[in-house]
Amino acid sequence: MLVLPKVSEPDGLNAIPVLYWNHAGLELNRITHSLGGPQTGPTMSSRALGLLHLAMHDAFFIVLGKPAASDPDPWLRPADWPRPADVGLPAPVPAALRTLANANIALTGAAVTVLDHLYGGGGAGISVLARDTLTSALSRLIADHAPHIDTLLPAYRYGVAVARVILGKLAVAPGEIGADAGRYEPRSGPFYFRDEPLNPVRLAPVDPDDPARGQRARRIYHGPYYGQTVRDFAVTDPDGHRIADWPKGAAYDAAVAEVVAVGGAAGRATTTRTPDQTVAALYWAYDGANLIGTPPRLYNQILRVIAWDKAAGMAAMDQHIELVRVFALANVAMADAGKYAWREKYRFELWRPLSGVREHHTIGEPAAGHAAMPAMADPFWLPLGAPETNTNKLSFKPPFPAYPSGHATFGAACFHIARLYYRDKGKASFAGEVDDIAFSFVSEELNGISRDLHQPHDPGQPLEDQPGLVRTLVNRHFPSLWQAIYENAISRIYLGVHWSFDAFAPADVAPGAGAPPAAYSNVWTAPRPAGVTDADLPIGGVPLGLGIANDIYGSGMQDPDQGGVAANLVDRLQARGVKISNTQIR
Repeated sequence: MLVLPKVSEPDGLNAIPVLYWNHAGLELNRITHSLGGPQTGPTMSSRALGLLHLAMHDAFFIVLGKPAASDPDPWLRPADWPRPADVGLPAPVPAALRTLANANIALTGAAVTVLDHLYGGGGAGISVLARDTLTSALSRLIADHAPHIDTLLPAYRYGVAVARVILGKLAVAPGEIGADAGRYEPRSGPFYFRDEPLNPVRLAPVDPDDPARGQRARRIYHGPYYGQTVRDFAVTDPDGHRIADWPKGAAYDAAVAEVVAVGGAAGRATTTRTPDQTVAALYWAYDGANLIGTPPRLYNQILRVIAWDKAAGMAAMDQHIELVRVFALANVAMADAGKYAWREKYRFELWRPLSGVREHHTIGEPAAGHAAMPAMADPFWLPLGAPETNTNKLSFKPPFPAYPSGHATFGAACFHIARLYYRDKGKASFAGEVDDIAFSFVSEELNGISRDLHQPHDPGQPLEDQPGLVRTLVNRHFPSLWQAIYENAISRIYLGVHWSFDAFAPADVAPGAGAPPAAYSNVWTAPRPAGVTDADLPIGGVPLGLGIANDIYGSGMQDPDQGGVAANLVDRLQARGVKISNTQIR
């Protein structure tokens, strides 16, 4: 039995069905990362949340119809909708059945179906403990839902049917590689991603259900084929979401010097990171940590706070429509952000700072190999590292290439699509490109409960009863979502696991500036004009995420296989006030 610390957030959120099942998805996220279950890592966890919210969105809006012409269209095209007659509904569905209550019943059917599909089974390498804990947690969440879930209702069964169609289109199917390593092996030589000295291998049980069989060493490479193989959720221009090569020469050397200074381990003479920078580093981490989970969970937690505030005082119908829509937009954007960030990561295969700093002397090294090491080279350098929160393990570097930053891409995609949505709803405004969506949030990395343990974690005991160095509670305030996009991206440099250009080009945002250039919303257009080369593309995960958000929001979050979605897309973007450009974002 896994005892989870309680989540602290405003009362009342989970009375709204879409927020209840969002909460369920986030709980299963942290359980599966605590016990080694399915759908782990940033790619698969973002995909799981995308599937959950897209299925809820379409079940809700297909059943509800369009009470107002401005209400959203489903992602599925009508030809793919399940037939109402198959679940006992008349076709066409009469207006009397197109109620908010029935739409939420369908939404619930879709949510339970997706979560059961993703977390209800076992599989190779999944322990009985992980499987049983996940299925028990889902059963408890279903039992705790109010009102009682009647699975025999036609609306519920229709939601199940919608979810099955979406899972058939977008879920990673058995036998597909997904985020598994396959036969991938890193390259050798300067600049290439490889096993790093702090954690070159992980020890895993030979049989997760029988510790007596011992352990074996595993080299972990997350998602080398993911970006090439999984299906798009709603990106309409796959070739448009590319980034330029990472900077060379003086810009690279500056990034090395920067990460040594602000990303080094505490106590090293070269480390100059401030306490506030250390707070930012840990605050945004969520590196698959025990009892915490992955970054998409964090971004959803923040969106819950913002969306609840923005929905206050609305009529019930309008409130539910807004919440279903904005969470679907954000999670679909993050699902596609995972695909395109990982496609670019393994296109460039750039090493992490732990390799780059330690092996800086190998770049242009004389054949004799006896020249003095460059000033920035340090074969003994250690980063602060991604934290193994709520364990007694060492910090680590994420097991995939550095460029671009997944954190930067996910955060920009999620928060920017929320910025666009609330601006169009008249609930936010931009001064230049900086929005006025302010919020405060307590990260579970720094909540006064999470800790660095002195012994292995005991899953059966409350965390509060386990000895360790407790992380101080920090309630961090952000004046805008842009500031959150910025700090989330730059935080990875303070951990020492990313270069600054993994987030954005050096000339675009100076570290500490916190304000974007005016062109930061102009990072994508379709199709790319003739004569524009890869050198004209933006640098880093922030513009990559912003471009994905612009694409999905501008197209109305439609099935990219649907005919005509890309037609007149630029016109629709411009009509929504999204400026477009194919030039470098400077």
